[in-house]
Amino acid sequence: MKLRVFLLFTLLIQLVAAQDKVDGTSTICWDTSFSMRERNLDQEFELLDKIFERTPDQTVQLLLFNVTVEEKEFKISDGDWTALKAELVAAKLDGATVYSGLEDKIKYDKVYFFTDGNRIITEENLPLKKGNFVINSVPDRDEKFLKNAALIGRARLMDFAAMLPENFNSTPEKNIQTLEPISGVIYVDNIPTANVEIRIKGKDKVFKPDDNGKFNLPAVPGDSILFSSKENKALKMVPVGYFSDNLNIFLEGNVTTLDEVVVTENRITTASNEEVVTGYGIENKEKVGYAVQSIEDEDINAITTDVSRSVQNKFSNVNIGADQDLTKVTMRTNTSLLGNNYGLIVVDGVPTQQSDSSRDNGFGASAGFIDPESVASITVLKGYAATNRYGTLGNNGVILITTKVAARGKKVDSENSDRALIQNNIYDPNTKMSGSNSAVLNALKGTTSFDEAYEKYLMLRNFNEEDTAFYLDSFSYFKDKDPMLAKRIISNLCELNPKSETALKTVALAFRYLSDFDLARLFNQEQHNRSPLAIEPYYVEAAMSIEKGEYQEGLEQLSTLAKGGAYGSLNVSNMTKTLDRDLKNLLFTKKGSLQTNGIDNRYFTNEKMNTRLVLQWNNSASEFNIQFVNPQNRFFNWEHTNAADGQRIKDEIQLGFAMEEFEIYDDLKGKWKINAEYLGNLDRQNSDPFVILCTLYQNFGYPSQSKRQIWIHFTKSNQKLPITEVVVN
Repeated sequence: MKLRVFLLFTLLIQLVAAQDKVDGTSTICWDTSFSMRERNLDQEFELLDKIFERTPDQTVQLLLFNVTVEEKEFKISDGDWTALKAELVAAKLDGATVYSGLEDKIKYDKVYFFTDGNRIITEENLPLKKGNFVINSVPDRDEKFLKNAALIGRARLMDFAAMLPENFNSTPEKNIQTLEPISGVIYVDNIPTANVEIRIKGKDKVFKPDDNGKFNLPAVPGDSILFSSKENKALKMVPVGYFSDNLNIFLEGNVTTLDEVVVTENRITTASNEEVVTGYGIENKEKVGYAVQSIEDEDINAITTDVSRSVQNKFSNVNIGADQDLTKVTMRTNTSLLGNNYGLIVVDGVPTQQSDSSRDNGFGASAGFIDPESVASITVLKGYAATNRYGTLGNNGVILITTKVAARGKKVDSENSDRALIQNNIYDPNTKMSGSNSAVLNALKGTTSFDEAYEKYLMLRNFNEEDTAFYLDSFSYFKDKDPMLAKRIISNLCELNPKSETALKTVALAFRYLSDFDLARLFNQEQHNRSPLAIEPYYVEAAMSIEKGEYQEGLEQLSTLAKGGAYGSLNVSNMTKTLDRDLKNLLFTKKGSLQTNGIDNRYFTNEKMNTRLVLQWNNSASEFNIQFVNPQNRFFNWEHTNAADGQRIKDEIQLGFAMEEFEIYDDLKGKWKINAEYLGNLDRQNSDPFVILCTLYQNFGYPSQSKRQIWIHFTKSNQKLPITEVVVN
């Protein structure tokens, strides 16, 4: 005890003696983040007493900081700092620690930083200068960061926590080089799995992931790691690269992968088992003897209301205009200058009325009676494949449409055909959404002022400190009422879970919703630093440039990303549609102020649509449905599930993106409803809430284009909530 008192006294003497230059100004940077709740105010105030005894008359700039910075000024006379002390006592400890906004606000040379060093942005540093002071009284501090910051900034560190028994008796760090572990998650058929053995090639030790599939290995670049599962009969060898500190490993049942060689248990046969639809029914693809192109129902956009759009850009040399009916499709066989060049449409084996493009007998039929949601497959037949079955009617090619009723093998009579074309997807307008008002939201809504609501939030936090849903509910209340408080509240997710990728992205999405693009950029950069090969942070950085009015930089960033990044090594195929539209729209809206040398000519064609909806979510392993209800009360679902599209989810996890976009054209006018249903996480141990940020464009590509953002969050599985309603004119 005597030793600790002596050390404290020595620190105070050093602090006072170090103030060799007595002037009348100083800046106090006071960390008010949530992690400072264990601070020792008595120790910090004792130190300030000494400071103001030494310089009793001065002007103090006070910077209260977490993710936001609040500036105040105090006049200290005769050492009386009562008003300043009252302000420090009353400061609410809330939010994460961010240092980036301090340097531009510090006015004076003498600066005192009261902080624990527990930051979210790993590349941040304290803006220290020679003669500044760093003071900490929090036991659970980042000691290494505080020491390095003081050393680099040539500042003085006063760490009161170092004198605590648990820290005072700790073994000093040895100056030895240790290996940073390789960490990651292992999936079998897209499900995080524990039943896997992991070996580093050339070593005998066997490692096992935890119940959530997470693992840590002492591997280095150049090693090879073997993942094996006897139960799933799966094996995979993975080389460790320089960006492999965070790996997502995917195994498929009954598949062995060694580098680029894939071996499966299925016996190799001389003919493929793949079957295709022809004019004579379903046959083996390799036995047909001619080229057949087909798409299945999963290739058809879930919200398509016109079957013509299901065919556009899906088949080679099959052409149909943006506003044309499917019956006006043309193929490579359109050689007639005066006669008919339109193809034949066949539904469940029955030819429909054919459009005619001939000069004298031109006629336009319609395939509008076909519901895209009822389609099981679409096949294109050309040349011999078409004429052999349909004679001269097939001269211009044939499109075979098989409905789901026919695909199930039912007899296709007139009654069944009608039922096939009108699938049972009638939306009940009285459908009840899940309750969006939690107990927390109801409690906050019951207050009479924002100050009262914030005090209620702080009181409730005492009972919900570790509950992520609590912070999301509280954010939802404040986001449109007090953005500064909302930023503090949502950033607690990172303060409580500093290593969580889901928390980091959730907070970044929230900052974008609040239009704080500086903080959004900062947290997006942290995502990039943690996962350098993830593609979405590159896209978000370009979007932030455009939001901040840095149009030229945004154009160059989008154009570079569309080419696969600076080195052409990024796989951006899953976001090609989004990149194309953003580039075209930027060139259309800002073309007079941009340097366009080197920009591909295809981006200079403007793209127009009534409604464009871009969705970004916080966790690729989340399963959910997006439901579109058209003005006729027909609904169409886009399913983000392992069962519906496991490859898509695998790509998201591996490539580092969680976004998709949809469009509504003016071919079906009236009110559209858009809903979302959260089904749960593929990792059943993961209870993180699910968040979607929706960017809604109306009259996209027109001079009257507008944009707004919608925030929606789910706190439990099987929760269904409305996203928005849009009117198509």
